[in-house]
Amino acid sequence: MKRTLYILSLALAAAGCSDSSDLLRPYGPDDGRAPGTVSEVTVSNFSGGATIRYKLPSDRDLSYVKASFRGTDGTEREVRASGYVDSLRLEGFGDTRDYKVSLRAYDKFENASAPVEVTVTPLTPPMQLVYESLTYDIDFGGFIVNFENEAKSDVAIYILRHDAQSGELEYYDVYYTGLARGSYAVRGLPAEENEFGLYVTDRWGNTSETMTFTGRPWPEERLDKKLIQSIDWRRMPGDISWSEYAGNPMNLWNETISGGDFAHTDYPVDFPHRTTFDLGVKVKLSRLRTWMRDNEDTCWQHGTWKDFRVYGCMELPSSPSADDPMAGWTLLGDFHSVKPSGLPIGQESDEDVEVRKNGEEFTFDREAPAIRYIRFECLMSWSGMKCSAMTELALWGDVQEIYNE
Repeated sequence: MKRTLYILSLALAAAGCSDSSDLLRPYGPDDGRAPGTVSEVTVSNFSGGATIRYKLPSDRDLSYVKASFRGTDGTEREVRASGYVDSLRLEGFGDTRDYKVSLRAYDKFENASAPVEVTVTPLTPPMQLVYESLTYDIDFGGFIVNFENEAKSDVAIYILRHDAQSGELEYYDVYYTGLARGSYAVRGLPAEENEFGLYVTDRWGNTSETMTFTGRPWPEERLDKKLIQSIDWRRMPGDISWSEYAGNPMNLWNETISGGDFAHTDYPVDFPHRTTFDLGVKVKLSRLRTWMRDNEDTCWQHGTWKDFRVYGCMELPSSPSADDPMAGWTLLGDFHSVKPSGLPIGQESDEDVEVRKNGEEFTFDREAPAIRYIRFECLMSWSGMKCSAMTELALWGDVQEIYNE
């Protein structure tokens, strides 16, 4: 009995191996005939690629059509389209040269038709168009890179800086984007004249030339939170308490990012919700970063700031008035918080979570004056609830004088 079972097991194993190898073979019947060729071929070139349209052969066992060609880097590439569609889309070309493409039809047994040769001439690739759109503006701690990307192609903008030791332009930063247009702030550079470079790549490895320029970033440093003091809201007509629900306005400056450490207004209180601080320095502000409470039920919802303004002044108004609470204050920035995914309240993408962890950054008007006192004014919360809450803030700028040491 054991011998019989052993022989049966060997037979089943052999059958299993046979079935496995059969999976690698063409699955259709081999009629010994290759399918007919595609016909009536037309080419429509676009930025970085081309669409090839054709009439399919009438073979009943037609499986797919394959385009074979060499990419911009010389490597062999192929694109396939089902036998149920009449076109192929070729992408990823890095220039506007002519490219020879071979089209073959295949049946279900992998018999191939004779090739049909066509030529495609892609238009200027997206990465090159993005490169040609690049502009830059020297800024605090670096510079701002502006770009346009009409095709919304996935590209990477590389930032280089001259390295004194190697004498070469070396990698410093990279920005990945698929946006139609935008800006990227390059930060963390010293206020020293240097040479910088910019170039653009795409996901196929195509690379633009490098734009170079020389500039001196404006001085920028992160403000010392130990110097910041809260101004009692009762002294400031128009301000309200941010010490409700176990909150405290100074929690915004204690380097603690959590769901249980925050500043919080009462509820319900009509907007706007204001709070004021002495920064302890004279500073020309460059940017602000905000962190919302790190709870699943408070991020991008509850009292998290959605629309807010930031004001500043060098001296607090001597006789503030409830009728005109913003008299003597200069508007530094009018901001709108953006949830990257656009998902409804209570849902988050990976990009949303990344912004929640790293904070959301806002840039001040570069023409704004230096200030000592700062005033935050929340105009609307993410949930629409009549309350405001935040867990942490950070500020950067050109510090010109220190007072609260």
